[in-house]
Amino acid sequence: MKMPTRPLFVLSANADVIAACNEAANIAGNAVADVIVCDDFAKLKDGSFDGLVVVDPTFMAPLSIHEFTLNFLREHRALLFLLTTGDARHADGLARFVGAQAAIAMPVDAASLADHLSSPFGAPTALRPEPLPTADTDALSESLDDILKGREPQSRERFLEAIADSETGLHTPEFWQHRLEEEFKRSARFRFPLGLASFSWEGEISQDVLLELSGLLLLDTRDVDVAAHVAEHSLVAMLPHTGPEGTRMFAERAMRTISEHSLIDLLGEPLEMVSDTAVAPDSSLANSNAFLAQVLPKQDSFELEL
Repeated sequence: MKMPTRPLFVLSANADVIAACNEAANIAGNAVADVIVCDDFAKLKDGSFDGLVVVDPTFMAPLSIHEFTLNFLREHRALLFLLTTGDARHADGLARFVGAQAAIAMPVDAASLADHLSSPFGAPTALRPEPLPTADTDALSESLDDILKGREPQSRERFLEAIADSETGLHTPEFWQHRLEEEFKRSARFRFPLGLASFSWEGEISQDVLLELSGLLLLDTRDVDVAAHVAEHSLVAMLPHTGPEGTRMFAERAMRTISEHSLIDLLGEPLEMVSDTAVAPDSSLANSNAFLAQVLPKQDSFELEL
């Protein structure tokens, strides 16, 4: 694969950070065209930052670096790396959730950063899989014909019908509950963070309003997230590998989007929405049902058949 050559923008006024980034650029060689330092937040307003971007958290203090990242990546086509003074392993999940490529520990290790900069996708290149053997295309074609022989062309459609609600575009409650149990067990065993965010309302709403709520929620979810109409008055999104801060930010962003659309209930009154969040692993939770109950209103907790 031919390596792209991209400029490296360093958003920092820290001399050590700038020096480490320059050293990383030298190590990365042709992957980095040049290094441009932006040491003043005010200079971001009219600049173009398409390329590689390293962000020092003190650069935009006291603003949230994660809110900054979400807004920045809406305006610029960039592979963005967030520096952190904490444990990079813990910060990495939240960094990826808001669109960054990775969290990089401070003080910056130039060789490690260079490994990220040298990758076409911003991921470390130190570990590479062994090359696959050349495929025998004739034999492969015969094998595929044998495998597919007798299979119905509608099998994929039937599978999609079983896991997705064709009207709302959300997953079915049955599939959602199955995934919740899987992800809850994985979270408890491997200590991976797992977030839940609910969006609930009082009163009755039309099918059109439900469809609009579903569409707005889907706009804010990632491919790995799973959202469903799990109870009569609640939509819930499950967010794998997302901790408390990322779950909170997701819920706040979705609530802002919903509020901007001025939805109404069947009585013509403004639809009043409330949101709640919960995060696993949590030793106080006996099972996935208890986890879900943390974010559902009491009436929905009893109505939902678990």
